[in-house]
Amino acid sequence: MQIVIVVLVVVIAIAVVGLAVYAVRSMSQSATERIETASTRRRRPMPPVESFHVRGETASVVFSVPLGDGEAGAHLTELLSAHAVEFVREKVADGLPLEGVHHIAVSAMRSGAPELLATVDLPDVGELPEESPILAREPDAHDPIAAVAQVVADASVAAPSGRSDTLDPVAQIVELSSPTEAHLRAMGVDPAAMSLDDLAVGFLRASGYQVEPARSGFAMPSVPPDRMYRFSRGADSGVLAVVPHHAGEYPELDEKVLAEFSIAVAQANPRRAILVTDKFGPYAMYERERRDPRMVFVTRERLQSYVDSFDLG
Repeated sequence: MQIVIVVLVVVIAIAVVGLAVYAVRSMSQSATERIETASTRRRRPMPPVESFHVRGETASVVFSVPLGDGEAGAHLTELLSAHAVEFVREKVADGLPLEGVHHIAVSAMRSGAPELLATVDLPDVGELPEESPILAREPDAHDPIAAVAQVVADASVAAPSGRSDTLDPVAQIVELSSPTEAHLRAMGVDPAAMSLDDLAVGFLRASGYQVEPARSGFAMPSVPPDRMYRFSRGADSGVLAVVPHHAGEYPELDEKVLAEFSIAVAQANPRRAILVTDKFGPYAMYERERRDPRMVFVTRERLQSYVDSFDLG
């Protein structure tokens, strides 16, 4: 009888341990699936969030996105509304209860203060709508960086006329469609006041690239370290150098900079390498690009082509 009891106790203990292990595995798998679902659902990078809270029937998401002088455009409002839903969805995946929530208030920043852009009504109390198609990433077949190389290579380069040392800022020389402007604002860039760095880095980030400051392995004597970057998206990666024109400087990119960039690329050996400048391009850059197809020089004449190649509209 004692043996039977001991056996039963052992069997029960094994069963309890088995159930506990299964529960832990199920919880771990559920958490993993939740993380994977959240990461695959949000395709485009999330705009920076200024604040978030839930009060009564409304969840409020305030984005650190600069608004222009006029009213927010329809594209920006639609884009931020879609991002707000996905931001709340991630909060729910992390355990936030939505009982009693009927709406999501979507705001952006104007002159340092939040401004309400839209209110998203939930399909049912505590139920989030499906992901908006506006957040879908471009098809894998579209390679923005390859498009940059192709499009800018077709852009003609001419010597600057008049040799003026004063050049208009980039915000005045490129044209943006409404959707493109919306995507830039969502990255925290004000198109009306954007710098060359804002333009060069903003379009990469809006296309889903991670952009980080470059450190060891990629440096140029004439370019400050804070204007050297590495970018990546999946298997695609590369390096970026930004060379702005300053008042009083010669308006054409110095061939010495071309040589420095070529040396830096040879040493770092990246898959791709882009130099963006608002100076005019010398003819010597054609030969540099021909010798090393990984390199692309986006000079003043090619900036509009750079913008258009990302096809954010």
